[in-house]
Amino acid sequence: MKGKIRLKRFLDGLEGKSFLLLCHHNADPDSLGSAIAFARFLRAKGFERVRIGVAQSVSSYAKRLLTLSPVPVERNPVVEEDVVVIFDTSSLEQLEPIEIPKEKLVVLIDHHVEKEKPIKADIAVVDSSRTSTAEIVWELFKYFGFADEESIKALLAGIVTDTANFRFANSKTFKAVSEMLERFPLQMGEIFQLVAPVSDENTDNAKRMAVLKACQRLEIRKFRRYVIAISKVSAYESLACKVFLQLGADVAIVGSEKKGVRISARAKENLVKKGLHLGKIMEKVGPIIDGSGGGHAGAAGANGKANLDKAVKLILKEIEKFLREVD
Repeated sequence: MKGKIRLKRFLDGLEGKSFLLLCHHNADPDSLGSAIAFARFLRAKGFERVRIGVAQSVSSYAKRLLTLSPVPVERNPVVEEDVVVIFDTSSLEQLEPIEIPKEKLVVLIDHHVEKEKPIKADIAVVDSSRTSTAEIVWELFKYFGFADEESIKALLAGIVTDTANFRFANSKTFKAVSEMLERFPLQMGEIFQLVAPVSDENTDNAKRMAVLKACQRLEIRKFRRYVIAISKVSAYESLACKVFLQLGADVAIVGSEKKGVRISARAKENLVKKGLHLGKIMEKVGPIIDGSGGGHAGAAGANGKANLDKAVKLILKEIEKFLREVD
């Protein structure tokens, strides 16, 4: 894994420096869990000035992880620290409105590879063969000689959610999980409970309304024997996509034009097994919406500023091209 030797030498040579650990928009358990685990490592190594920052919000699936954090987790922090460590984030657009001054030293730890607008990092630890950033952090911890139970809980939470409860896991995923459980014999039921969504009555009502509006605006596109569901909402795009798959769609695409452009897409596992990769399609969408996109084969997203309709047309074109070739 490239970068881990440079990162260790860099950290070993530092004294008295401050760190800001950053997570992307609506920080999920993989991003936030990796940051929390790394914060625990830094504190154990003797660095006192450590903060965690999230762009805009924390996902409902990640909120229980906040109890594991040894340092404050702040929304849209001002970057004042000497070193900025970015987790699970392939482009700076995913950190807006957070701005990183040019003179700051930047470390990137991620399992996505951004081709269009990659983050310019002084030290990059990136491995696209991994199904989550949490796995990369675990590999770093093994190399650094660090592990504690709370960090392992945070990393396992990231792995569970980013692999969709291990549906998208590979051999490296299971090896990492096995190694962690050998060190700390945790019950996986505890980890699944840790990533159960946190919501209140108002949030639940908002989710129901978003899904119902998505169904009301639903456009069904049939291509040969496959059904593609397309819709627009103002929030909870990924939730609407999941509901459409449960209702029978093979692929779901849901966009939002509230405060910029957001697009979420999901595909059934049978298409992923045949070679469909929504993350790669979303990478092509990034430049069109003046933003960035990426993700996994069966679940991906994009964030930008404009051109939602144009982006959806491209996604449909790419999906139909794949379906034409695969059949």
